[in-house]
Amino acid sequence: MSELPLGEESFAGRVRHLVRGTPLHTGWRYAISTRDARRHRDELRSVGTFVTFLGHARSGHSIVGALLDAHPQIVLSDELDALKYVAAGFDRDRVLALCLKVARDQHRRERRKRGRGGSVYSYAVPGQWQGRHRELRVVGDSDAGRSVQRLDADPAFLDRLRRTMAGLDLRFIHVVRNPYDNIGTMMLRSGRTFESGLERYFGNWEKIERLRERLEPDAIHTLRHEDLVTRPREELAVLCTLLGLPAPEDYLQAAAGILFRGPSRTRDQVDWSAEQRTAIEAGIARHAGLAGYSFDA
Repeated sequence: MSELPLGEESFAGRVRHLVRGTPLHTGWRYAISTRDARRHRDELRSVGTFVTFLGHARSGHSIVGALLDAHPQIVLSDELDALKYVAAGFDRDRVLALCLKVARDQHRRERRKRGRGGSVYSYAVPGQWQGRHRELRVVGDSDAGRSVQRLDADPAFLDRLRRTMAGLDLRFIHVVRNPYDNIGTMMLRSGRTFESGLERYFGNWEKIERLRERLEPDAIHTLRHEDLVTRPREELAVLCTLLGLPAPEDYLQAAAGILFRGPSRTRDQVDWSAEQRTAIEAGIARHAGLAGYSFDA
């Protein structure tokens, strides 16, 4: 059996883990979301924006989602794979209700994540609004990699998402990290070979660029992980503007306070060959959105 997610070590959690991804699990979520959509009917009426994350594994989507979820008018679940339920035929309010439930459950677990070697760390923002909200305006999910795959695999899926979320603005957040750190983390934490990580990383870039051509320019925002870590208040304020929301000073201060002072350089833990570095540099050169990245920057 694969490693259990945090908070699912109980018998009930083991059962949920076994059925996750099966038709039984989807049916259970349909029933739960139907109940919650009714319970939260009035709150869901105030939602004006649905957020989907795009990008690459190990780029920092979870921390960005957790920081946004701390905003009083935003609910952002982590790795729900909300688009899976769009594909399954869930309507708008059921998808939104699922995001609310998963975000609440994750807050109860203090937004904990497993790190390398089984270490556990928390993305909880003290004194803010994770797990609850006030004047709800924005709902979304920070599952990036699977969202890219779903949107690229079926050219008609973007239109289906638009129909499902009719009446809401769609916004996409593309989180980018230095390719050396991204690919290195895939190798160290996910067990990928260099070739697999390289193909996955730059293949995702091509998929996102195809999607970008089908979106309005103001619908997608690219955020560099390194910029978030080094100037979090400014970058979070930009995200709030993108989502049409104010950026309260106490929120910005609290959210910035949980971040490390600088980005993690996973690249330094990998013994790169000259051929591997040449392959990554060639990939960087092919994509304008990666301009300025290198092994040393």
